[in-house]
Amino acid sequence: MAVINFAADSTTLVLNGYAFTSFVSGDIMELAPVNDLTSHVNSTNGGVNIQKRSDGDVHTLTIRVQRFSDDDVFMNTQINQTDTVVFAGSLKNNFTRDSIDGVESWVLEAGSITTRPTEAVNDQDGNALMEYVVMFRTATRSL
Repeated sequence: MAVINFAADSTTLVLNGYAFTSFVSGDIMELAPVNDLTSHVNSTNGGVNIQKRSDGDVHTLTIRVQRFSDDDVFMNTQINQTDTVVFAGSLKNNFTRDSIDGVESWVLEAGSITTRPTEAVNDQDGNALMEYVVMFRTATRSL
């Protein structure tokens, strides 16, 4: 599956009303579909049955934040709740097309942290980062 990369410098991430601010300069966020959007069942006489998959809109979002930052504290607090925290939010990415500024928006719904965070090191400046993966039931893009 293809991965959509968002430059952390020009993208705003908000989860459950919390706006992330502790990305490392030059880093990216990755949004990736988990499953195929449709399924195909082929018949021997050239026919095909195409169905939209009920899990075709599931995406994972991988983010890396500076270790010990407010963003890391926020995500760590969500992991340590007694009940599973369900996330809703958005990604907004600025772009320019034909000298006109625009915003690409992704609405993220029904997400949860799927694995414990891992420590990562950024090649550019060596900052210690924490990497979080959140799986969302749907990720809908609009321009």
